[in-house]
Parts: sequence; C-alpha cells; structure tokens
Amino acid sequence: MGLSQVGESYENDKNFFDLSLLDTQKGGDVCVSRTSVAIFGDEHLVLDSNRTFRMIYSKGNGNQILSLLEMREFYDEDGSYICTIRNVDGNDPAFGTAMISTVTPVDKATNVNYKIFVPGPVRKQYIYSPNTTPIQEQAKGLVDLAKVGELDIDTSLDFQLSLDGDNTEPMDKLAQWAATVRDKYPLWSKNVVSYLRMGDFRDKRIHNGTNLTGDHTLRASEFVPLSNYRVSLVTTGKIFDPAMAGGAHETKFRTPLLVDSKPGNYSPFLLAYGHNIVLTQLGIDKVHSDYGGVPMKIAPGSRMENGATPVVDSTNLNRTLALVSSFFYAPEAVESVVKTTPKILAFGGQRKFKAVLPGRK
Repeated sequence: MGLSQVGESYENDKNFFDLSLLDTQKGGDVCVSRTSVAIFGDEHLVLDSNRTFRMIYSKGNGNQILSLLEMREFYDEDGSYICTIRNVDGNDPAFGTAMISTVTPVDKATNVNYKIFVPGPVRKQYIYSPNTTPIQEQAKGLVDLAKVGELDIDTSLDFQLSLDGDNTEPMDKLAQWAATVRDKYPLWSKNVVSYLRMGDFRDKRIHNGTNLTGDHTLRASEFVPLSNYRVSLVTTGKIFDPAMAGGAHETKFRTPLLVDSKPGNYSPFLLAYGHNIVLTQLGIDKVHSDYGGVPMKIAPGSRMENGATPVVDSTNLNRTLALVSSFFYAPEAVESVVKTTPKILAFGGQRKFKAVLPGRK
C-alpha cells in the first residue's frame, strides 16, 4: 500500500480538521478523518475542551465519500476515560448503534466496562463528508454522542484487570463478548477494521504534522516520530478486529504477514511508558494537552515546546492507555509499565525544554 495524503484542511488554531488519505499505488477509496468544529458543538468552546476529541471517519471515491463512524473521546486528570464510537453507515441495519468503553484506574487494578447502546426510532440515511452540521441534526432520532449513555443498553460487560495478578479469566470473558458483538454487527465491525487499518501507519509518516527528524527546529513534530495516539484505536481493536485482538505476539512462523495485529495502533504508548522514552511521552502529552480551541488560546504550546502547563494534564491518561495497551495486546509489558516512573513528571510548568540537533546551538 502506498498511503499518501491527498488533502488537508485546518481550523483557525492550525490544528488539522480534515485529513484525506489515498492508496496511490493501488488507487481505490479515499479515507477521511474529520475533526471540524461543526461536529464538535459547544464542547469546543469550554475552558477544558482539550479533554474532548471528536472525529468522523469516512470512506469513498472522490465524488461521494460516505461517513461510517462517529467518535468521541473524553478523559479526566486521574487517567480515567470514556470512548464512544457510533455506527453511522447508511447501508447498515444497525445504523445509530453505539459502543461506549469506560476505563477507570483504581488501586492495583484497572476497571473496564463496555456497553452497546441502541437508538430509539431513527431515520436511517446516508451521511456524506464533508460534514457541515452535527450528525444528530442530519439523522433525526439520534442524540449527541455525549448523551448516548442515556439510551437503552443492548449488551454490556464489566471486568477488572489486576496490575500484579492473573488476568486470564477477565480476558477470556472479553474475547467471548467481543465475538458475539462481531457476529451481531458484521458491517459495523468491518468499518471499524478499516479505520484501524488506516490508523496503523506503523513507521510510515504521511503528513507534515508527523514528519521524522528534519530541518525545522521549531516544529515539535520534527523530534517525535509519532502518528497514532487515539483512545479509540486502543479500545475498539480488542472488540471489532480479531487479528488485532490477538496481540503483538500473535503471528505465524512461516507466514508472519498472515495475521495483521496492527501494532502501530498501540505501540507508541508501550514505547513511552514501558520503556520510559521521555521524548515520546512529551509528544503524546503535546497531542492530548494542547488540542486546539480555548485551551490553546489560554496556554499555547506544550511542555515539549515551551514548558507550558497544560490546562488539563493528560499524563495519567497516557499511562492508563499504556496499561490498557499492555493488558490487551502485549501482556508481557504490564510489569514494565507498572514499575516505570514516567520521566515526563520532571517537566513541570516552569521547566523549559529545548531540543537541539547535532551541530546547532
């Protein structure tokens, strides 16, 4: 696959809100991830809006790009988070169905909950990108993603993962529950796998927000080879994609490419908090702490760029994502993540960080 960027747009704070990708070798559909204020609603205007991330994933040819998934991520400073993903594919009888995953760190454990919610009477329809109005205004009967938890529950699963014990039983329960979800919602699952495949760039960078080291010393992305940092990539892979759910160690001896475990969707968190790579920690911190809108205006920059104190600190969130990534995809890394004291904690609001390439002052 020769995945290349074929289109981009920016909000007034210079953050991406529309990123279009195309396989330039094989052709085919354009994949679009969109984070426009038009779909964000009032959450973009509050003082702590960096805690919330919204996105619509769409796919299609250049003339007709169909929206398939709508996502919302929200976190608290204690490291807990809620991730909601809704099926908005007009071809799917399960149009409007949503999954909420909630993760809460507690003493020596992590509590995890998954719920599938079904909408009330809703008018199924095709929704196309670019989206200029919120999804719930285009499809009557749907509610805003922040209110999905008020709908009827179709099925749910609660379990706890121990930081120092055996997690075989809860992980087996999760695998069984995930299989029933995939069986019941095949087209929704297929669309999520498409999103996960797009998210797993691995070491191939495709836009100027994630370049490898280059000549622009004032651009933070030049120092952080990082592209994947979405909560949704970590939480949905275990449910909707059996290949990814198998984990980083799952492969075939003679045909290692037969099983696509999509390691790029979770490895940044394992590298940052399992191996304590502080530059990667700072990169993920920048992504979650300075996400546009009001927080960017109040505290522009990040710990990495100018020592700015985040409006809402994402350090605990990113460590939680590292733990969940290890529980779900690389259980051998759990002990390392648990024992690691993140070096980013030394970078307080008053400490300045200046990266200098060799030969430069």
